[in-house]
Amino acid sequence: MNLPPVSAALPLKIRLVAEMLNRSDMDTTTLELRFGGARLDVERRQLLIDGQPAKLGARAFDVLLALVERRDRTVGKNELFELVWPGVVVEENNLQVHISALRKLLGPQAIATIPGRGYRFTGAVDGAMDTNTSASVQSPTPAAQDINAPATRLTNLPKELPLLYGREADLRALCSLIDAHRLVTVVGAGGIGKSQLALTAAHSLASPLPDGVWMVELAGLSQPELLPNAVAQALHLGMLGRGTALDELVTAMAPRNLLLVLDNCEHLLDAAAALVQAVMQGAPNVTVLTTSQEPLRLPAEQQYRVVPLAIPAATAVTGAREFGAVALFEARVRAVDPRFAMNDESLALVIDICRRLDGLPLAIELAAARVATLGLRPVRDKLDARFKLLTGGSRTTLRRHQTLRAALEWSHNLLNDAEQAVYRRLGVFAGGFTMEMAQAVAGDAQLDEWAVLDHLSALVDKSLVVWDARDAPRYRLLESARAFALEQLAAGETADVLKRHALAMQSFLERVDGANLDGELRTDQYVALVLPELDNLRAAHAWAISEAGDPLVAIGLAAHAGSLIDYAIECVDWLVPLRHHVENGAADCAVAARYWRAIAAGNMSGRVPRSLQVEAADRALSLYRTLGQPRRVFSSLIRLAQNRSAQHDHAAAQVALDEARGLLRPDWPAEFRILLLRRDGQLALVAGRLTEALALFRDVVRVSASTGDWRLEVMARNNLAYLLWQMGPIEEAAREACKLAEELRARPAGHEDMAILFANVVGILSEMGRVDEASTAAAEALPLMGRARRYYVEEWAYLFWRRGQIDTATLLLGASDAQLVRDEVPLQECERRLIAEARAALEAQLQPGALARGLAAGAALGERELLALISEVLAQPLENDPCAARLDSPSIEVGIMHADRRDAVDR
Repeated sequence: MNLPPVSAALPLKIRLVAEMLNRSDMDTTTLELRFGGARLDVERRQLLIDGQPAKLGARAFDVLLALVERRDRTVGKNELFELVWPGVVVEENNLQVHISALRKLLGPQAIATIPGRGYRFTGAVDGAMDTNTSASVQSPTPAAQDINAPATRLTNLPKELPLLYGREADLRALCSLIDAHRLVTVVGAGGIGKSQLALTAAHSLASPLPDGVWMVELAGLSQPELLPNAVAQALHLGMLGRGTALDELVTAMAPRNLLLVLDNCEHLLDAAAALVQAVMQGAPNVTVLTTSQEPLRLPAEQQYRVVPLAIPAATAVTGAREFGAVALFEARVRAVDPRFAMNDESLALVIDICRRLDGLPLAIELAAARVATLGLRPVRDKLDARFKLLTGGSRTTLRRHQTLRAALEWSHNLLNDAEQAVYRRLGVFAGGFTMEMAQAVAGDAQLDEWAVLDHLSALVDKSLVVWDARDAPRYRLLESARAFALEQLAAGETADVLKRHALAMQSFLERVDGANLDGELRTDQYVALVLPELDNLRAAHAWAISEAGDPLVAIGLAAHAGSLIDYAIECVDWLVPLRHHVENGAADCAVAARYWRAIAAGNMSGRVPRSLQVEAADRALSLYRTLGQPRRVFSSLIRLAQNRSAQHDHAAAQVALDEARGLLRPDWPAEFRILLLRRDGQLALVAGRLTEALALFRDVVRVSASTGDWRLEVMARNNLAYLLWQMGPIEEAAREACKLAEELRARPAGHEDMAILFANVVGILSEMGRVDEASTAAAEALPLMGRARRYYVEEWAYLFWRRGQIDTATLLLGASDAQLVRDEVPLQECERRLIAEARAALEAQLQPGALARGLAAGAALGERELLALISEVLAQPLENDPCAARLDSPSIEVGIMHADRRDAVDR
């Protein structure tokens, strides 16, 4: 019987019946299929298992029928959607639900998932039976089989592969690429897991290919001319010697439909590219999958770059074991020590190890192999000597994968001399680098900046340098690759390259800081440029102050890092020790002016005496006048006004502001007007002109918003919320602060800005009696404050008093008192009000002796103890005070860090 073509719009049952009746090998009466102990009755739309009807929905039946009828091939998901839900758009999980239901009825092996391709029915169908026959003989259930391989294995791949950890998404993506393209190259660094990913993908794709999947390992092949012979040998193809080896290979492969895997091509790139190109042209049904540290660069090539395994962002997170790096580490340790189990402490160590090894699978496997003999913590502590520690890989792996050093030596030896020079010099960068910085540091008389750029591109292609795609692209070496580069540099270039690195960092910081001071960069642009270079700046400073360093470079780095103090608190320590060098004339006029301007800045308040800040502002002002830089004269006057006002010399502050006002030009960036408005508002506030102050603060918000600089707007709105808190009504302050906090959650402006804002939110809500809301905000604020290293002790003391945890409140009150004495920075109005109320209540609730002991203990708290105390007590219920550090605690250290408050960022 020959029927017309079947319309896709017909119901599935009708379509399948028509298709079956169209087949010449199908009898018209045979509409029942049998497999194992199951029977599929097409006419009655029933699945019978052991003779009993199974509970199966209509759509699940249609899915099963479609797969059984097409059991000779993989059925794609889109095809199944068209068959089962014609003309209807449905979610993909609908299909997954029905597949899962069928597997529960028929067994998990009955339907195989072919990653990136679809599903395939793998049960053995014994044939159709006549529905008019009253009885039939059923075949026994077939033995379980490899669902990813045909009965006859046309492959040289191993029957079983090791489990692949953390690569599920990679596997799906790679299978999709192979399904859609004839040439795919898996690219990545040595030891990153290219081979295992490629072999797993090939293993899963073996069944649909008539001539199978064949893998050729090239790592041991050193003669390029033997490559065609190696492929022929792997595929069991005879070579008769009647032509070139490549021509004979292509001729033999021409009629075949297979997947050819060429593993480890990087040292035979030209030969591999020539072979693959010939196969692509002469064998149209052959698909080629290669692995290499760099691509073949053929026109039809699709690259899939493998990145390191995922690592948890924190040292203790829910679901950390699900991250690929942690899962691999745990599995490899348990393979040699089945007793190994991870608790919270050991999990934190494992995450730290995986992070320091950059999620590189080879390094993780080698480290895990050492745990059974050394222990987890010693392995973590010895990672600085990683090339000695990370040895002893599996004997079944390639020789170069038995030690981390061997893997890197293999990659390094593939570079030419110029590439090796650039690679080892890039090792001095900490935390990544830009293209311009690489050109400044890695070049020399023989390598100009354009040559460095070419070699940098080659190192990216060869997977020794990682490219991070951003608006401003950055590059980096993985830490193991960086350690190896520094070893190569130590052969004689270290001193010279470290100096070039420090000078490059000084030049970069001077340029960006100058643009920031002159208003040519918005604050958000400045932060985006500078924060990624913090590790490089730290490394440059460490060299500059070393015995081999240069004090002038140290002064330049410290002076131009002044604006970074809110983000890198150690910049304070860079500035202060260099004072005598600057006073003795070691620095030129421009650097000295910037140094004194940095000392005078608001972010140094509490870190140096206020009298020194006034003196520093005067010195910067004088030097900038000499240099003829009016914008920097203006900003120095603003700093002078701020510091005079802090000394309660408001008249002198007003004189400085008036002089600055006279310098301001209409064509200057809006940030200069903002600085003046802000200081005018502060003077109006201290003079008691509250209405004028509020109007000026609102002007600051308006002008800040007009600049498009989100950070400036955050500062302005936060200061306005604080003023509303001070003046009232407090409800309006709460609305403004909470609204800004909500916006910041979605668009964070930085730890410092968020820490200040959340301190306000905690204080405002606590004073309003909304203690539960204040506690929730405090829990969110604490990690932000920890990262910014600013804790706002007064708000915490008041919150814990309102929570009824009076012992903790007393400790924090003592910490606040000590901070005031040490830093000579008076409390602002709102904090003064909070502390006064809490102190009065505590004096009424506690005996004088207990209060005195609590205040003394709090005054002795160090930063770490302060953070631990707040964290632990915040997690406790409100009814009582279970804090670990009671008033008679004997374990106390001195040293709370001061946190000057508002004005977090300025020019």
